[in-house]
Amino acid sequence: MQKVFSLLCFFIIFTGHAQAPVLELTPKGFDAVEGTIPTTANEKLIELSKMWAAETNLRIKGYDASNVTSNSMVISAFKKNAFFLRNKGETFNYNIAYSMKLSFHGNYYSLHFVVNDIYTANDVIVKYKLPDYFDNDGDLKDGYDTLKPSLERSVNEIVRSYHNFLVNYR
Repeated sequence: MQKVFSLLCFFIIFTGHAQAPVLELTPKGFDAVEGTIPTTANEKLIELSKMWAAETNLRIKGYDASNVTSNSMVISAFKKNAFFLRNKGETFNYNIAYSMKLSFHGNYYSLHFVVNDIYTANDVIVKYKLPDYFDNDGDLKDGYDTLKPSLERSVNEIVRSYHNFLVNYR
């Protein structure tokens, strides 16, 4: 019984630390978050980040790794169907061009997710930026109710995929 209890405690502690960070959309975009990972050399984390980006964006429009230093980098990529809006019963899907600014610190990383551009489903750039969908009080404007949950779902899928790739690379 004691072994089962010890194993259960270990599992709860381990899974608590292995959780991917969760991002929440604000009128200014997404705040930076930190993710806990097994202690890994920064060089290896940069290599793994490039591998993840290549694998994740294989069938889309590729990716770009820029501003690479000994402990940081920026990954820029494209996400199809990142969010949707409904108007008079019709659903409109939107794509995003995004960047993830990453900083590595051995056993954790910092991630800042930025939506650079928004595109229609036909890849026509939209003039609106994320802050334009919010009113002065920080609430979504009328007609944009589905933006926040659908974009958060897509962004958190990306971040969870990245986090799991780093945690499970061994």
